[in-house]
Amino acid sequence: MHYILKVLYLLSITFWLGSIFFFSFISARSIFKILPRELAGDLISDMFTKYYMFSYIFGGIAVLSTFISWIVGYTSSGAISTLKILILVIMLCLSVYAGTIIRPNVQELRIQLRSVAEDSPGFPELQNRFKTLHKYSVITNLVIFILGIAIVFITAYNYRV
Repeated sequence: MHYILKVLYLLSITFWLGSIFFFSFISARSIFKILPRELAGDLISDMFTKYYMFSYIFGGIAVLSTFISWIVGYTSSGAISTLKILILVIMLCLSVYAGTIIRPNVQELRIQLRSVAEDSPGFPELQNRFKTLHKYSVITNLVIFILGIAIVFITAYNYRV
């Protein structure tokens, strides 16, 4: 059982951080470089549904496997284990917030921006709101990624051969 929990934990962290890295630093940049802006936005929007679903699944597995290991006594109940669980919960909460609060608002603003002419009086305000929400999304994603890197360091520090 201990081995299975370790594998689930390691795979979930690997896939979670890998998906963030690949999407943020490779896919999104390539998509916006090659496709027209509106089409790129549509594609990214469609990908976000799956992206956040992966975050929820992998984050949930990471939290559950770590928590079960802690409850069953496979890991110590010290400060490092508590910190690891706390960081994972924060990462998962930020993912849920980004996927269920920020993403739908950004999507709604994208739709509104498309329905308003660029020279209309309301366009700059909509565009600024979109940019602000997009910035929050990027920052949230970056924080999740940095916390994930911290988790990798904590895991490596506690790794016993």
